[in-house]
Amino acid sequence: MALSDLLPMLVIALYFLGTVLFVVGSALRQELLKKIALGFATLGFALHSVDLAQLLTVADPALALTTGRFLFCLLGWGILVFFLLLWWRLKLKFLAVVAMPLALMFYVASNATVGVNTKLPPMLTGLFFFLHVGTLFCSMALLAMAFGAGLAFMHLEKRIKTKAGLKTFQKDMPSLDTFDRVNHFVSLCGFPLYTLGLASGYVWAWLSARRVFSLDPKEVVALVVLILYANLFHQRLALGRRGRKPAVMVIVVFLLSVVSMIGINFLVPTTFHGFKP
Repeated sequence: MALSDLLPMLVIALYFLGTVLFVVGSALRQELLKKIALGFATLGFALHSVDLAQLLTVADPALALTTGRFLFCLLGWGILVFFLLLWWRLKLKFLAVVAMPLALMFYVASNATVGVNTKLPPMLTGLFFFLHVGTLFCSMALLAMAFGAGLAFMHLEKRIKTKAGLKTFQKDMPSLDTFDRVNHFVSLCGFPLYTLGLASGYVWAWLSARRVFSLDPKEVVALVVLILYANLFHQRLALGRRGRKPAVMVIVVFLLSVVSMIGINFLVPTTFHGFKP
């Protein structure tokens, strides 16, 4: 079996084992299991990086950028990059329970979309590609972390307010303030990235088709996400809002981003951005 065939199976196996062991380790409060799980995830990430690099070493790298295989592989990789960053800076290893399953899901999707492509004008390849798609993917990877932190915040807050008490594994979770800091970090960094990615897309649309905005379903949803994201950014930085409302908002923004990325691309044949065999 060739290395190119074996590598995806190894990455999927490592992400899957990491996810299962981390969940079991959290439920049983076994730090050793969680450390082993994070080790599997780190090794999977390293092999994932090798796989991503291999996709760009084909005869025509510009063509590789248009494949569903590369795009989903890049998104799953980006989610783990930001998880590892938050783990290192804020000691939020608990977010592995969100990062590993999402990375696994997108990596499996990347292998399921071999032969599926999206049409990109030549001018969007290279540096412009990463200015548009790269910034949007970074923003979405950040949102994935805030999504997990938002769900945890809402769950813990509900148990505290109802005086239901914390279950055994919940006692090892970070504080509500820590999860709120993740939301703040994502608002501070993710919104400018999303805005830059969307603005560069409008520039690309003008250069390639002499239009800035159309009623393309993906563009409409992206604009809705931008408005909600801007509202979250304003609430966090200008008004100093904290707690439940920003947590709910970031969950909604992330889910809409997933709808835009996956649902519209595959289920709406009229979109300019759709994947085609």
